Amino acid sequence: MKFGEFLKNLRKEKGLSQRQLADLCNISNTEISRIESGERQKPSPNILKAIAPHLEISYGELMTKAGYIEETIDHEKYTELIFRTEDGEFADTLKMAKNIHNKDSELLTIMNRVTSELPKEDITAIKEFANFYLNKNKNK
Repeated sequence: MKFGEFLKNLRKEKGLSQRQLADLCNISNTEISRIESGERQKPSPNILKAIAPHLEISYGELMTKAGYIEETIDHEKYTELIFRTEDGEFADTLKMAKNIHNKDSELLTIMNRVTSELPKEDITAIKEFANFYLNKNKNK
């Protein structure tokens, strides 16, 4: 089943019209129509995030059904879900940046400077060090 059909079935199960769902989500009913008709093949994560609670489905499940690739990372006290597009790009980078900012805003600033000011080789070395450190702590 295509995502648009899946969404349409969910919406109808909840007894909502396209306009009602759109109003609840603060998006246009034209956008809902485009998704359901298949004209909009892959809705943005922000649209899916707005729709999910009103259809009583998790954001993660909607992302997966829409075709975003789910990557699961098990941490000691929680499981992190990361969604990517087919070309490997993060689908919800804004959320990731907010999470980093909430933990340590200076780290986000440093990361931004690293990616814009350092050559690729240095960035690779920093990533290798960070992964080594993360794996070292994971095995404790």
